[in-house]
Amino acid sequence: MKTNKLSVLFLAGALLMTGVSFTSCLKGDDVDTNQYTGGISLNVFGPSPVARGGELRFLGSGMDQVTAVWIPGSGDVTDIRVISDTEIRITVPQDAEPGQLVLRTPQGDITTQTELTFTEPISIDELSPLSVLPGDELTIKGDYLNLINEVIFADNVTVSAEDFVAHDRKTIRLTVPQEAQSGQVILSDGAELPNLIYSEEELTVVLPAVETVAELQHAKPGDRISVDGSHLDLVKEVLMPDGTAVEFALEGDHTLSFVLPANASDGEIVMVPASEVKVVIAHLTMAVPSKVVASPASGIRGGDEILLTGSSLDLVVDLSFPGVDEKVLPAAQSENELRVVVPEKAQSGQLVLNTGSGKQVSVAIETLKPQVDSYLPAEVPAGEALLIKGQNLDLVASVTFAGGQTVEVTAPAADELQVSVPMEAESGNVTLNMHNGEMVEGLWLNVSKPQCCYVMELPEKVEAGALLELEVANGDKLQHVTVNGTQVQFILRDSKLLVSLPADVIGAAVIELVSSNGTISYTIQVEGAMGMCIFEGPLVIGAWERSAQIPAGQFADAQVGQVITVVVTDLLSGAQGSFKNGNWAAIAPDTEYFNIDGNFSLEITSEILSQLQSGGLIVSGQNYTIDSVYIK
Repeated sequence: MKTNKLSVLFLAGALLMTGVSFTSCLKGDDVDTNQYTGGISLNVFGPSPVARGGELRFLGSGMDQVTAVWIPGSGDVTDIRVISDTEIRITVPQDAEPGQLVLRTPQGDITTQTELTFTEPISIDELSPLSVLPGDELTIKGDYLNLINEVIFADNVTVSAEDFVAHDRKTIRLTVPQEAQSGQVILSDGAELPNLIYSEEELTVVLPAVETVAELQHAKPGDRISVDGSHLDLVKEVLMPDGTAVEFALEGDHTLSFVLPANASDGEIVMVPASEVKVVIAHLTMAVPSKVVASPASGIRGGDEILLTGSSLDLVVDLSFPGVDEKVLPAAQSENELRVVVPEKAQSGQLVLNTGSGKQVSVAIETLKPQVDSYLPAEVPAGEALLIKGQNLDLVASVTFAGGQTVEVTAPAADELQVSVPMEAESGNVTLNMHNGEMVEGLWLNVSKPQCCYVMELPEKVEAGALLELEVANGDKLQHVTVNGTQVQFILRDSKLLVSLPADVIGAAVIELVSSNGTISYTIQVEGAMGMCIFEGPLVIGAWERSAQIPAGQFADAQVGQVITVVVTDLLSGAQGSFKNGNWAAIAPDTEYFNIDGNFSLEITSEILSQLQSGGLIVSGQNYTIDSVYIK
């Protein structure tokens, strides 16, 4: 049997293609016939000849404004089906006569130029039986059925005349397609502009059915579900609530069974015959873990194992720890027990158990916290070392002092850690910042300020020979300033200390503030005029014979926008430079080799920075000597 969907697009195309045969004109000069300016116009109508009781279509512009269609012998037909603003349809009355048609509109009447004609009076008298199964034989009785070439079921499922079982003037017998749905039956003569005859009665196409829609509560993946019903042999698919198809088995036509998949979720389970009409067979509610208890539930740290007990824990596919983006898989699992290892970044909060059905269950957990017992000394001068005594201090990543200054912690022990108190620190509670992102408030710390002159905040870098500006306290006590043991000139204006740095001091420099009541020293990094030296020569390059290979560690603090400068000497004719990455490839376009006539530079981009920090830099070329390489 051949079945197909009737194409709406084809039908519309057919109407337009026959526009030459089905023309129209307007009666009345006041009617706007321009379909492109919002007026009302008729382009084509059809089919003609048409069957009485059949469908007549009108295409044009502003068709939704037509209020009635006048037909000879019938008068005004007002039962109009509006398809769109460009198409309307009516059913042709049985008493209609041949002649011109008139479309009633608010802007005036439109009279067709051609006359409507009629075909033989095709009619449907009876559908038998009115209730059928797919594959059953349907008998259609009427008159002039010999003119029919197609029988169309609901949803445009079509059976062609070549597939009819019997066909004459009074009778059509055909096999009901598997895809057929309940609804009116339509007869078509199969013309380019077909005559369509609708049955008055609706045909019922029997669907598979269940005796009772199952209520599946606390279901689990792997459960076998069985339902009883009728005509279950018509089922082509069983779909889960998410639309996933599952395999099913049949016992005759009365019992259907299937297994719930791992991803089954709450909702309706449906069976689908060839007609694609969905029939609900069960309401599904998936089970979730219950009575969940965590052990331990507190004092947890990264690397610990938590034992979860309860019921239905075998449904858990993964777990979400508070403070951790990545989900964690169980280390061991059964119906009543689940073991999971705590990630290093886990925080206190709700540990969420995720099931394959998308449901979640949570249980509260509390991480182990560091504790401050005492400080040594109990009152610490700003700028001095502080020893914090306590418990679980190896969990601490940094310490924040009153005043907002945070100091990183290196190599803490469980019972103590040591940090340097910032000069800006104030007396107040110390905050312990844990590796997992949590914060714990510690004991009050008394911070005393030095009585001698001291610097409030040091710059990260300064240039050699520059005038160094520092914010200081107790400046009235200051007597002189030294740089690497050599006394230098300074100016003190209120709290601003200006120190003249020697031009020949490059690298780590010790600045000492000597006061009448004490001395404080600081170490700062001094850059040359060209920046920080990252390679020191001299290195004779020769003819591509040698290279300066600068390791990645030199670029750990490098930034986009900085400039690498190669200082050269002994420049010879034909000198060329080259910048390569650690794999000896050009670090950027046009850097593999280039002519030079003096010092040459490379500006750091994000792409170059990535290569520098992963593999370092190779400087090579020919006919010059590398004196030094700087970054600034």
